[in-house]
Amino acid sequence: MLKQDKNLTPQIIHLCQQLVRTPSVNGLNPEIALAQVIMDFARQNGLQSELLALEEDRPNVLVRVGDSEEIGLLLVGHMDTVPTGNPESWKFPPFSGTISENRLYGRGAIDNKGGIAAALGALLLLKSQSLQDLEKSVVLACVPDEESGATGRLGINHLHKLNKLSGVGAIYTYPYLKESAMGHRGVLRLKINTYGKSFHTGLHAWQIADKSYNAVTGLSEILLELEKVKFEGKTSSSLFDRFETVLTPTLIEGGAGPSIVPDHASATLDIRLIPSVPGEKVQEKINEVIAGVQSRRPMLKVTTEGLVSLPTTIIPEDSKIISAIRSASRAVRGVEPDFVISGPANESYLLNEIGIPTCTLGPEGIGVHSIDEYLELSSLEDTIEIYSRVALELSGRRES
Repeated sequence: MLKQDKNLTPQIIHLCQQLVRTPSVNGLNPEIALAQVIMDFARQNGLQSELLALEEDRPNVLVRVGDSEEIGLLLVGHMDTVPTGNPESWKFPPFSGTISENRLYGRGAIDNKGGIAAALGALLLLKSQSLQDLEKSVVLACVPDEESGATGRLGINHLHKLNKLSGVGAIYTYPYLKESAMGHRGVLRLKINTYGKSFHTGLHAWQIADKSYNAVTGLSEILLELEKVKFEGKTSSSLFDRFETVLTPTLIEGGAGPSIVPDHASATLDIRLIPSVPGEKVQEKINEVIAGVQSRRPMLKVTTEGLVSLPTTIIPEDSKIISAIRSASRAVRGVEPDFVISGPANESYLLNEIGIPTCTLGPEGIGVHSIDEYLELSSLEDTIEIYSRVALELSGRRES
C-alpha cells in the first residue's frame, strides 16, 4: 500500500526553488549547474544517480530506484528553459523562486522544473516505504537542450545510443494533471532566402530598374501568399480533428542600409503539421508559391533550407501507460485526465520511436513560455503520488 509522506512535500518545494534559482536558459546557461543540483539532491537522499554527457557542460542526469536492468516507468524532464523576456515585466524576478499565495514563481517553474522535482519526490516516496524492491526499476532522465527544437541530440538520442533508455511506458513531466497528451502535432521549420540586386535608392538607375530586384518586397509577397494557403484532409485519429496545418512566419531580416535597395532577405517559417498533411506536401506547396512569385518577379532568386523536422506522433489508446495513468489519477484525484493531442511538439515522439509509449503529465500552473510562470504548489502532492502509483503498476513488486 502506498502512503503519502506529508514531510516530503516541503522538501520537494525547497528543491523546486533551488532548480528555479539555477538559471538554465537555452543558449545562455549550460545545464551543468542545474544537473549538479539534481545530482546533489539524489546523493543526499540515497538515490542512485549518474551523469552522462555528449557535451561536458550539457549533461544528462539519470536517477534510479530499483536494481533491475529492466525499466518499468521512465520519467523524463528537460532541464533547459526559454528566455525570460523583459524581467521588469514579471511580478517577481524570474529566477527568484518566490512563493506567493501557494504559487512558486519563476522561469521553468512548470516547464519543466516542477515536473522534475515531482518525479524526484516520487522516487523518494517509493524508496522511503521500501517500495524500491521492484521487478523493474523506475528511472528519471533529466535531459538538456529540449527548447532549441526537441531534436534530442544531446539528450534522448544520446542516452538511447548508450542503451540507457527503455520502459513499459514513459511520462514526460510536462504540466498538467487535468489533461495528458498522448501525441502531438509535427513541426517543419524552414528558412526562405531571397536575393536581388543592390542600388542606391536615390539614383536614376533604381528609378528605371526592375523592382523585382528588391529582396525584401519579394520575400514579403511570398509570405503573404503563404498566409492564404489552406490544406484539406481528414486525419486518421479524431484526436487531431481540432487542429489544422498552420504556416507562421516568425523571424525576418534583410537589407544593408536605409538608402540601399536590399539584395538579400530571409524569413523563418514555422509550420505545425497534422498526419494527413505530411511535410513533403507542405514543401511542395511552398515551392509552388515561390515559383508563382518568381514568375511575376523575374529578377528574384529564392532558396529554402530546412531547420527542424519533427513528425506527428500518437500512441495506441490501449497502451499500458494510459491505463496506469487512468487508474492512478482515479485513486488520487477521483477523476481521470482528458487524453489529448498537444498542439506544440515535444520530445515524446523520440521515445515513441524507440518503443517507449509516452504521455505527458505533471503539476498544474500557468505561464509556459510567458511571463509570470508559476507552479501551483497544491498540485505537487497529487503529482508525486500519481507518478508513484503508475510506477508500481508498470514496474511491479517482487513477491516476498
